[in-house]
Amino acid sequence: MKNFNLVDLNSNLDVLNFLPDWVKITSVNGVVIFANKPLVNKLNFDPQGMKIDDLKTTKFKEIFSVGIYPSDFKEDDMKKSDLKYDGKVYDVLTAPIRDDFGTITAYVDIYRDMTSLKNIQNEITFKNEIMNKDLTLTKKIQESILPVDLNFGRLKVDYMYLPCEQLSGDIFDVISINKNITSAYICDVSGHGVPAAMVTVFVRETMRNLQDYHSSAYDLTELHRRFLDLRLDMSQYLTMFHVLIDTNEQTISYSNAGHNCPMFLIRQNDVTRIEMTGKPVCNYFEKIYFKEKVIRFNPGDKILLFTDGIKETQNKDGEEYGLDRVESIIRTKPNDILKTLRRSLDYFNSGVRYDDMCAVLIEFKDKGDV
Repeated sequence: MKNFNLVDLNSNLDVLNFLPDWVKITSVNGVVIFANKPLVNKLNFDPQGMKIDDLKTTKFKEIFSVGIYPSDFKEDDMKKSDLKYDGKVYDVLTAPIRDDFGTITAYVDIYRDMTSLKNIQNEITFKNEIMNKDLTLTKKIQESILPVDLNFGRLKVDYMYLPCEQLSGDIFDVISINKNITSAYICDVSGHGVPAAMVTVFVRETMRNLQDYHSSAYDLTELHRRFLDLRLDMSQYLTMFHVLIDTNEQTISYSNAGHNCPMFLIRQNDVTRIEMTGKPVCNYFEKIYFKEKVIRFNPGDKILLFTDGIKETQNKDGEEYGLDRVESIIRTKPNDILKTLRRSLDYFNSGVRYDDMCAVLIEFKDKGDV
């Protein structure tokens, strides 16, 4: 606060009468020098010339008991205290007034009614608490839809699931169709939070309730048809890499709905990136043709599906993690891929995630290992 001497102050006192705040000026001897009109109107008397100690004995003692007057005010110091009076809440700001030599000669107290703001803050806090409880419940529901039983006959499943917020836009599922065929997918819904989480639930229920599993391409076509029925905003979309694993024929048929991460096929000492282009599931297209390809999947082979939050996570220098680092981990730690990947990601991005991360590892076990 600017330092005024008392002569300068007297010429500006009338301005204080037009403030909505209460203002009083007290000498270093504890005598009220000035009270503005809003404060006088509240008191029904003018306290000018009265001692603070005497005013503390009146019914207005709460008003005159606040204010901090330390002798060691620095030049720009302003002290704050709180006042609850007559059902209202006030912030009281106290600042020194100095003479031309820098000596403190008086203190000015400004009482600002913060009741409406405090009520708004309390209402926001209350609603935030309710929202956080709802988010926590929704998070539990979302996590509960992840697969619990990770053994599917000769298929062993493991996964890594790391939301960047309470709720995730990433989801995966592994579904047993019959004793030979298993459906698996990884999906990335645009956005984060509640809207994305709700779409993940839609995806799961849709994929689990398809009447006929003709092919991976058919499943994506049906998913797109039902997605159109939601009539979501044009900005809402999802990507998915979907596979059908036939352990009897020892094949994988796969299709891609705009998912920009390849599937890694891990076979003994060889690692292959299985890539395929495709359009995302969205409202831009009324019909989408999804391609389908088939590859061998031998006992001992593994596949790794993951979302772009992994390859696009950045370090402090803005460098992306990339696919090469993922492949390097697969090659160097083939028996501990996901745990090593998690540690590597946390080290690379210092534990800071700006996107959801999800990875699913599926291994085709030999008959003797079942």
